[in-house]
Amino acid sequence: MTVFVDADACPAKDEILLVCKRHGVVPVFVANAPIAAIASRTDARMEVVTGDFDAADNWMIEQAAAGDMILTADLLLAQRAVRKDVAAMNFSGQHLTDEIIHDLVARREVQQKLREMSLPSHRPAPYAKESRSQLKASLHQWLEARKRRG
Repeated sequence: MTVFVDADACPAKDEILLVCKRHGVVPVFVANAPIAAIASRTDARMEVVTGDFDAADNWMIEQAAAGDMILTADLLLAQRAVRKDVAAMNFSGQHLTDEIIHDLVARREVQQKLREMSLPSHRPAPYAKESRSQLKASLHQWLEARKRRG
């Protein structure tokens, strides 16, 4: 079981490291450039993927297998993962299924149209303490469930 992290825009690196360390899992942080705070750690792996805009996403999809997890805010990456039988979770701890992803993409498109028409639209809430707590709890539960299954 491997936990891949879409690290470029990850707001919860410390939380992911903490939970993974408790479970003896070495998370793989994937980005287009090295992240010094991760690269120097022994309890995490930093994978730098160069190339086009989606190179890091493509690398994670190629490396991930059924039973792995990808943590990301990128809905299209999450959708690709789920279709490969790889679990996907956002940085607020929400498990992303094909149905949830479809709904979130549709909502995002509606909000974009409203903004284009200069109509009031919903803005995403800032990443808060509650999101960090929920991520830790959800990741912990997922790792525990994976351990029980063997």
